[in-house]
Amino acid sequence: MKRLSITLTLAALIAAVSSLPLAAQDGPPPGMATRMRPRAGGLLRCLRGLDLSDSQRADIKAVLDAAKPTVQGDTAAIRAAHQKLDADYTAGADKSVIGQDYLDLRAAVKKLRDDGSATRDLVLGKLTSDQKTMAQACLDAHAGPRRMFQRSGE
Repeated sequence: MKRLSITLTLAALIAAVSSLPLAAQDGPPPGMATRMRPRAGGLLRCLRGLDLSDSQRADIKAVLDAAKPTVQGDTAAIRAAHQKLDADYTAGADKSVIGQDYLDLRAAVKKLRDDGSATRDLVLGKLTSDQKTMAQACLDAHAGPRRMFQRSGE
């Protein structure tokens, strides 16, 4: 059961974070499946509903472009930690080794969340106060489904 919750958490995080670069675009990238559009990320969905100036679009794109290598690194770290956990479990490693692998995985997920929050805050900082209020209201309205994959205390 823990493995399923870890997998679901990772899938939700990867889907949310991988969609960050889409904020600078007017719509989803060509070829994106219709069923994936609702998962395009709350921030991006909320930004599309705002009347952003060209300057704001450029600033947000710069923030997202700067965050992309960090997010990719975080995602790679999660993938590596998950693979190590699976390999150690499959190899019958000691419980303490598997426990440390799990802690490493959780730390990598937390880093991704923290980096994603920092990027979101930078993007929101590029908005006017009215736009920020509208974007935050939109984010709050869409926060429910994502929270089901998060554990209490995080």
